[in-house]
Amino acid sequence: MLQAKFTGNETFVLEDAAIPEPGDNQVLLKVELCGICGSDMHTYHGKHPFVFPPLVMGHEFSGVIVKLGKATGSKYQVGQRVAVEPSIVCGTCYNCRKGRYNICDELSVVGCLTDGAYTEYIAVSAEKIIVLNDKLSFEDGAMLEPLSVGVHALDQGRVKQGDKILVIGAGTIGLLLAQAAKAAGAEVAIADVIPFRLELAKELGIPCTVNSKTEALKERLKQFAPDGVDVIFECVGSSHTIRQAIEIARKGIRIVILGVVDNEVLLPVSLIQDRELELVGDLMFIRKDFEKSQELIVSGQVNVKRLQTKTFPLRQVKEAFEFIIHNKESALKVFLDPK
Repeated sequence: MLQAKFTGNETFVLEDAAIPEPGDNQVLLKVELCGICGSDMHTYHGKHPFVFPPLVMGHEFSGVIVKLGKATGSKYQVGQRVAVEPSIVCGTCYNCRKGRYNICDELSVVGCLTDGAYTEYIAVSAEKIIVLNDKLSFEDGAMLEPLSVGVHALDQGRVKQGDKILVIGAGTIGLLLAQAAKAAGAEVAIADVIPFRLELAKELGIPCTVNSKTEALKERLKQFAPDGVDVIFECVGSSHTIRQAIEIARKGIRIVILGVVDNEVLLPVSLIQDRELELVGDLMFIRKDFEKSQELIVSGQVNVKRLQTKTFPLRQVKEAFEFIIHNKESALKVFLDPK
């Protein structure tokens, strides 16, 4: 089978690898599509703090079951269309026992810490399978993973109906999060510096958009939320936007950080202490977030199709990454097709 291994220095090697045999509690999938995540781009540039080559990347994927392990039972069938929750966990540590296995002490992630879905076939744990609703395409299925990050972030932010929230960064995660927040009953403002993305946000039903390059974000927010926003979601991962979130935050609110930060950030701790702010991380999801994400797409409350930019054959993986680099303003979700 064909697989694309990242070897560092912005280089992929196309390999002919053996098709894996599923273990007793695994299923073998024929990968239909795999999305290129922003974290994959960090890895490509050698800037991800936790992911290192050599590695077969790919953690946002959908596929078809082609073989079942001996102990998978009757729940799954060959031919089913599925997505995959890519976490690999121990099941026994404190957080696993408390249901927070997304921050397992021994956490591994398919495509990040172990080989992933930039390949034709992959064996995964049967318990991580999400059967796709017939209304979802394989593109939609591959986007359950990034949407689940946003859905989980709403829990991290404790968002309630009627809350006014700010999303900083209108990339894939930010646009998905904004739609999920609106579906949860929140009023949403979104800020970015790219006009194309802000126009797309409006098209997706987010009326309050702010170009923070040409407008004073704090002043615009006074119109949106005179008393200040209730939660801020930072979806960029830059030192500037993290500091910005802290500086514009109303006293006593929660700031949720989703963006991958590739260097140390000097924080205004005096403001955090004085204003009793809460900084909360959002790494990844648990199964209920995947299930909720599928419901949001099926119901039409979240539109993922407008974020689907382009598909490249897996053999053109290098070209796909370069396409994203050279189309930073308009490229959102780019897929690889192993077929």
